[in-house]
Amino acid sequence: MKRILGIAGSPRPGGNTEFLLERLLAAAEAEGAETKMFTLAGKTIAPCADCGRCTNRQPYCVQSDDMQALYDHMLWADAIVFGTPVYMGTMTAQLKAVFDRARPLWLMDNALSRKIAAAVAVGEGRWGGQELAIQNVYWAALNHGMVVVGGACLPYGNWEVCGVAGAAGQIAADEEAIAAAEGLGRRLAKTNIEFG
Repeated sequence: MKRILGIAGSPRPGGNTEFLLERLLAAAEAEGAETKMFTLAGKTIAPCADCGRCTNRQPYCVQSDDMQALYDHMLWADAIVFGTPVYMGTMTAQLKAVFDRARPLWLMDNALSRKIAAAVAVGEGRWGGQELAIQNVYWAALNHGMVVVGGACLPYGNWEVCGVAGAAGQIAADEEAIAAAEGLGRRLAKTNIEFG
């Protein structure tokens, strides 16, 4: 059974990004996957302090905050879907901190390199920076050695999920984004990658 973790990188609880991730995870569950959601809203994940102590203290960072619980979820997952609203053309600072603070997992025999990565982004307009934000998510995932799997949703063949919403709850009207999220969830539940 595929285990899929959704990380909602928005600082707002119950927002548009979280909505798309919930639809994605529900579609994956319908295909037999086991899923979990971790929302960054209301959580404290400090930026990496570049103290170097994660090289001497295994398995995790010496900073004691909500990242400690997320490490275990990331190790549990076969696939991780990173969701973010578009902030200044890229992912949120909260989600970037997750990638930076995942360095201890990189030092643990590059533990994320055996994981699949996918992304969801929500912007205020159809061309509101979603693809650029997703590219930044993918670059961070690739730095951790993760394998990027896109949605391949027809008829567009897109490699990501780009939602359009400005106000809270507005994403529910974006039928294309919902279809793409559900398509990606089904694809993730069925994607098998073997690492030697």
